[in-house]
Amino acid sequence: MPERHDPVFRRRLISALILGPLAVLLLWLGGLFFTAWVAAFAAAMAWEWIQMSDRKAPPVAYAIACATASGAVLLAGQTSIQDALIWGALGTTASGLERWRRGWSVEVLGVLYVSLSAGLLAAMRSMPEHGLAAVVLLFSVVWAADSFAYLVGTWIGGPKLIPQASPNKTWSGFLAGVLAGIGAGWVAGRFFGLDDAAVLVFAGVVATASVMGDLAMSLFKRSFGVKDSGTLIPGHGGVLDRVDALMLAVIAAVLIQRFIDLGWAG
Repeated sequence: MPERHDPVFRRRLISALILGPLAVLLLWLGGLFFTAWVAAFAAAMAWEWIQMSDRKAPPVAYAIACATASGAVLLAGQTSIQDALIWGALGTTASGLERWRRGWSVEVLGVLYVSLSAGLLAAMRSMPEHGLAAVVLLFSVVWAADSFAYLVGTWIGGPKLIPQASPNKTWSGFLAGVLAGIGAGWVAGRFFGLDDAAVLVFAGVVATASVMGDLAMSLFKRSFGVKDSGTLIPGHGGVLDRVDALMLAVIAAVLIQRFIDLGWAG
């Protein structure tokens, strides 16, 4: 169990108290406010991905990745997902061609992962009728799953989930995260008057994807030989360290909504 005055936890808490209200405000405003905020985060995420995966990358590699990610978000939020996917695919191809000159690596697909996840988040908020409610539901599940996975995994410990990916993630944290995400999703679903059974399925899938997204990013960082993706956010490291759970979760949320009807009211 961590010390009461754990400096890492304190920095994480302060960062959350600052970024949380800002995220809520921009989410509520929606439109270009939210899209531009996500686009800025996407550019930072793409920058960190290149910095981690290609340490000898020239400035043009960073420029292509950032333009791909931020452009995909702007298109997804202001025009269509199809336009965003085309832009993301073209940008990722450009990243691959640039990398080819120095030795091809499948790691350039990380640019597409960043672009897709951030773009789908902007597109979700831009839904004409239920955009705000959909993202609130998503955030409720992800924030609860991510927070409880970290807290329970740190305080209780126990058998490791996948030690090769992360020595700190445990089965207790994984289970706590999934259950907390389901609980938070159920509460949010009741608030919006959604179908209980559908919300429980949605929250279970998204919460699991959230925890697995965090684990996947840990595996990527371990393969790149880095502890954090960056240093931009105190207590969390980089932007990717803060949103790794959300990245896979938003993709899962969009996919699962294709198969279930959450029962949005009017």
